[in-house]
Amino acid sequence: MVLMKVYNHLPIFAQNVACFFEGTRIQKTRFSYDFWEVFNEFEKRKNWSYEQMCEFRDRRLREIVKHCYETVPYYNRVFNQYGINYESIRTVDDLKKLPILTKEIVKKNPEDFISNNYQGKRLKVHTSGTTGSGLQLYCSPNTIHEQFAAFWRARRNVGIELGQWSGTMGGKSVVPQQQKKPPFWRINHPGKQVYFSVYHLNEESIEAYLYEIEKRKLIWIHAYPSAINLIASYMNAHNRKLDHNVKFITTGSENLMPSHRQSIHKAFGVMPYEHYGQMENVAIFSEREDHKIFVDEDFSAVEFLPDSKSGLFKIVGSSLNNYVMPLLRYDIGDIADMKETSQGRQVLSIDGRREDYIILSNGNKIGRLAHVFSNMTNIYEAQIIQKNIGEIKIKIVKGSNYGKEDESVLLNKMRLKLGDSEKIALEYVDEIPRTKNGKLRFVVSELK
Repeated sequence: MVLMKVYNHLPIFAQNVACFFEGTRIQKTRFSYDFWEVFNEFEKRKNWSYEQMCEFRDRRLREIVKHCYETVPYYNRVFNQYGINYESIRTVDDLKKLPILTKEIVKKNPEDFISNNYQGKRLKVHTSGTTGSGLQLYCSPNTIHEQFAAFWRARRNVGIELGQWSGTMGGKSVVPQQQKKPPFWRINHPGKQVYFSVYHLNEESIEAYLYEIEKRKLIWIHAYPSAINLIASYMNAHNRKLDHNVKFITTGSENLMPSHRQSIHKAFGVMPYEHYGQMENVAIFSEREDHKIFVDEDFSAVEFLPDSKSGLFKIVGSSLNNYVMPLLRYDIGDIADMKETSQGRQVLSIDGRREDYIILSNGNKIGRLAHVFSNMTNIYEAQIIQKNIGEIKIKIVKGSNYGKEDESVLLNKMRLKLGDSEKIALEYVDEIPRTKNGKLRFVVSELK
């Protein structure tokens, strides 16, 4: 906090110097010599069959389950309490013998999950979660190496090479809030990254962002979906085109909605690729060149458990590489649709968190509302807020061509999803507030 206060009072050139040193630190953590060994192993496995991947995953699972029982206090207690022989857990299917682990359980006593036998370096990581419920975790350098090896395997598979300059739009506060004029970005030379602030992104500032993208001829943009969608919506509304071709757009940290895909494709001429992961590092899904999303089976042990509230599947994951603070059967809180194929487990959609549902006056819970905004290109952004059962408010940032017809179409679509008895109010705003990490929450439930 103190360092950020100092940083915010530095002149811009000095802030770029600070970004250089921070970028150097991050590069050393993520891409040390050991990373390349890990990455080469991930690359070798990319042509393995689904069966080979599962055998490899289950072998690693047996190793870490043994480690958990022998060295982690929480798991030793749970295995003994439930009378479970750790050797009986040999595959992902066998994990159902263990109880589900929630963030609340880990937060209550995090030290209980730390191995008493791990001797190597420990790295501290933080996660805020969609609802803002923070969690502090520890992992090994190898965990970080595997995480980025999985990400970069997916990126290389679609044509992005290591060392490629990128325009990044994420949650780091690299530009002080009090700054009112460009540049709304800072340069991370070691990471070959132009880091754009999502906190300064609005209709008045977008042209400055586009000018910088054009000036540097950036061909790869990695962004929160809500950030790149805001730019794409502006471009579509003003018929704005870049003076060069962006070849790759990748997204993470938020759900990439169908309406985002359409808007981004129309503006930039390319379909975005979605990466799914989390700081807990218990599940990674990667989108392939054919835009099909599959589980990275060699990274973690993922379960899809039927969710009665949504009719979809809860995503539950188990660490395979974090021997410092392993998490088994950790409920991430996200919902997905999936199917089993000969190529692997294909993720058809990632539909947000179980909190991203509204409750109707009859008690029914309704999700997947992002689909309502498909093809509604005159809406820049939207957020659904529920304070009382049977009532919702939709905040809307209008595009310049938004009119009564768009309003009518939106209300009709919502009625088809919710029925006629619910109260729906529209509120038009200039911008929608982000979380402290710069993310846009699509559904905000304020129900007690």
